[in-house]
Amino acid sequence: MNESKINKRFIAGAVCPRCSEMDKLMMYLDAQQQQVRECVRCGYQDVMTDNGPRKIETEEITTRVNQPRVGEPTLAHEDEIQIVSIVDPNPGARRRDH
Repeated sequence: MNESKINKRFIAGAVCPRCSEMDKLMMYLDAQQQQVRECVRCGYQDVMTDNGPRKIETEEITTRVNQPRVGEPTLAHEDEIQIVSIVDPNPGARRRDH
């Protein structure tokens, strides 16, 4: 069997665009000889091109933040946003520029 080994190297100081972890990105050449960056923490992948990185489509990681909580009340930051206008009932009464 003649299998070629993929040589993966970590990128020192690099920060993952998805999980923001430092020193978790590695770079390697894939079968098409494209430079691929991959995060060992969250699985993010992109291909380095002349125009910058191109994300490789992968499924979003399931977390407690992006999943609904069945039977639990919504949190304060999840409530519907309502715009409130504050109206002065006596406009001009406190003005001191007259």
